[in-house]
Amino acid sequence: MTRREALNAGAGAWIAAILALPASAAADFWNKKKSSEWTNEEIARLTTHSPWAREVNAEFELDSDYTTNGAQGPTTGRGGVINAPGTSSGSGGQAQIELGRDRNSAPRGARRREPVTVRWESAQPVLDAVGVPIPAGFEGRYVLSVSGLPIGVMERPRRGVEAAPISADPRENTPVARQRRMVEQLQSSATLEAKGREPEQPGVIRPVPRIPGTYLFGFSKELLPLTANDREIVFTLKTALLSVRAKFDPKEMVYRGQLAV
Repeated sequence: MTRREALNAGAGAWIAAILALPASAAADFWNKKKSSEWTNEEIARLTTHSPWAREVNAEFELDSDYTTNGAQGPTTGRGGVINAPGTSSGSGGQAQIELGRDRNSAPRGARRREPVTVRWESAQPVLDAVGVPIPAGFEGRYVLSVSGLPIGVMERPRRGVEAAPISADPRENTPVARQRRMVEQLQSSATLEAKGREPEQPGVIRPVPRIPGTYLFGFSKELLPLTANDREIVFTLKTALLSVRAKFDPKEMVYRGQLAV
């Protein structure tokens, strides 16, 4: 297991440890200490809660078949708690549901929210922390990762939209085929933009081997030259069924005196 895989596998425990640290531990240690001197807790902080890593809520739209107490949908638990089928990123095999209500307080649908982590893999402090180089094929690109994306959610039809027919070809129902479709959908749904400039789409997207639900997005540095003078950088992933938005402040993304992206 690589250092990056170990960090992802133990993310829950690391986050709990990070939140228990005193405020002084949140200082920019990455500019005060050599990377070889960083502690495990500091590495976990840098790769999960830092100027280069944001944990944000991914919002999942529910389809017409995803109904309360349905065979494939969320179920009503004790005390009116709504539980949804689990994903690789959920805890305890369940994900929290927020119910919408109409004027008469009657349930009218639900939206599932789950945390995902958006991280700048190409930023030098992250490279120093995880000890794993960027894969070949991402040269000349900013590389961001999104962790915690379940494959199947991209294939659910939106409410009121007729589901596409299931292919009779068994090859289209394999994990490899589903992964390919997932990548194709992410390719046309992700953008990176600096405030006040046109957003750019990724030229390369790849799943991370052996870390389910984690994908790398490569954006051209030539098409979107970023500087420390940019006011805000925003990564967005938006489809009919999924919405993720993570904001980064270039003024905070300074490592050894330079913008690190």
